[in-house]
Amino acid sequence: MDNYHNSKKARRIAAIVYIIFMAFILGGTYISEQQKAQAQPQEAKPTSH
Repeated sequence: MDNYHNSKKARRIAAIVYIIFMAFILGGTYISEQQKAQAQPQEAKPTSH
């Protein structure tokens, strides 16, 4: 039973690390896209009438 609890704890830690890592990647991608959008010159967007 002790091995089961140790492996369960390791899986939980691995899952938390994975979630934090993915949040870091997705957050960085989102911030990068926002900065790219702001860096581009504002183009005249056609309005739909």
